[in-house]
Amino acid sequence: MKTEIHVSGMRCSGCELLVGEALEEMAGVESANASHETGVVEVRYDPAQVEIAAIRAVIEEQGFKVTG
Repeated sequence: MKTEIHVSGMRCSGCELLVGEALEEMAGVESANASHETGVVEVRYDPAQVEIAAIRAVIEEQGFKVTG
């Protein structure tokens, strides 16, 4: 499954890398591509292994705010 999560607070490619790596370490997350320019994180994941709420929580643990 693929979803787009809107995130505020990403300012540079380092922010993108931080979010992407944290998400890709999660069991069930196949890929994560963050863009500070659009404020969107595109996540491909297996809903049988990970819930969207857990994905959002990991983004916020990195210091960013999920806005949508």
